[in-house]
Amino acid sequence: MLRNIFYTGQIFWITMSEIEDVVKKFNEADNAIRTLFPKSDPILVVNLIFDEKAGRNNIYTLEVNLKAGQNLEEMRDRVVQLTGMVPSFYLHGTQMIVSHHLNLEMLKRINDVDAVVKIKGSPYSAGGSSDF
Repeated sequence: MLRNIFYTGQIFWITMSEIEDVVKKFNEADNAIRTLFPKSDPILVVNLIFDEKAGRNNIYTLEVNLKAGQNLEEMRDRVVQLTGMVPSFYLHGTQMIVSHHLNLEMLKRINDVDAVVKIKGSPYSAGGSSDF
């Protein structure tokens, strides 16, 4: 089945099999992301892929959920050493917030820390806010 799509003054013809192929490839990429970055928000990973493709090294604000009972002073020192930024801890030390330059390699290192439960993040904006 052919469908026409009107885009910027031109008509493009696409088939349903082409759409199905895009969906299939997307699902494969989504599965790969969830396998390699199981603790990370997939949207964060996709944003970093686009940043890498565009040659950007953006600052992100990360919300990292931690297992209870961590040595927060040791965790703080580790983050400062890795990023140069001082994290804030909330919810009795089970949530850490920090803003710093982020790429896929650094996200993978954070993702693989045993104490980490979940990672969310968004690009740091001029006003300092982020979308969680």
